[in-house]
Amino acid sequence: MSLVIALSAAIMTVPASASSADISGYQVKYATSDSNSNDKGAEVTCTGGTRVLGTGAEIIGASGAVVIDEVIPTTYTVSAYGVETEEGTSASWSIRVRAVCGDPDESTTILSRVSPLNGMIPVSVTCDPGEFLLGTGYQLEGARGTASLDYLIPQLNMVYAHAVNRYPATYTDWTLRVFAICAEDPPAGLWLYSETSQSTSSNKPIEVACGAAGDRQVVLGTGFSIGNGHGEVTLDYFIPTSDEVLVRASEMEPIGHYWTVTAYAICAWEQ
Repeated sequence: MSLVIALSAAIMTVPASASSADISGYQVKYATSDSNSNDKGAEVTCTGGTRVLGTGAEIIGASGAVVIDEVIPTTYTVSAYGVETEEGTSASWSIRVRAVCGDPDESTTILSRVSPLNGMIPVSVTCDPGEFLLGTGYQLEGARGTASLDYLIPQLNMVYAHAVNRYPATYTDWTLRVFAICAEDPPAGLWLYSETSQSTSSNKPIEVACGAAGDRQVVLGTGFSIGNGHGEVTLDYFIPTSDEVLVRASEMEPIGHYWTVTAYAICAWEQ
C-alpha cells in the first residue's frame, strides 16, 4: 500500500546561519538521446568544477508509453534511461536527462539504499546527522517497464520513494534503489515547496516555483508523487529549470478513475 503524506505549498524551510553558503556556478544542463523506438539512455556532465546538486528527466514523443526507469546521480554526472511499457510504441521517442550543477562551499555526498527484491514498500534514505538534502535520484533494476515509481518525495534531510508493479503486467524480479544528494551545511535560503494538481481522470502537468523566500532562489532538487494511480499512471517528466520544477504524468491505458500528480522543488539562494 502506498504511503500518502499531505504537504503544503511551502512546506519546510531552514533559516540562513553563519555556516550557510550560497550556490556559485549555478546552471541547469541537459543531454538528449537519439530519437527512435528502442529503449535508450542519456548522460549529462557538470563542467567547470561544478558538482551535481539535483536531477531530472523527460520522455519526448511517447507520453504514457515509456517508463523513466532510472535517474542516477554521481558527483559530476546524471544518467537516465527509458524503457517502453509492455504494449510498447512504434513512435520515435527520446529521453532528455538534466543535471542541476553548482559549486556549494560545503562538501556533498551521495547516499543510496535499495529495496528488498520485489519489495513494493517505501524506501527512504536519510542524510547523515546535521546534513541536508539537495537532490534525489532512483534506479529500478530489472523491472524493464513492468514497474514504475509512484513517488519520489524529498524532505529537508531525507528522501523516500515507492515503486509499484504495472497493472496488469507480466511481473519480473526487480529492486528499487533511491539516491540522496546531501550537503554538510544547508545552502542559504533552503526551502522545500510542493504543488498538487486537481484530481481528474486525464493526463496532467503541474509545476511548482521557488521564490517565496526571495527572488534569488533557484531550484536544486526535484521530486514527484502520483496519487491514486495504482500502477496505471507513469511519469512523463520531472524537469528542473532555474526557478521551477515541471512534472507531468500520463495514463498508460484509460483507467476511468481520478488521480493527482504533485511536484516538489528544493530551492536555495543563488550567489
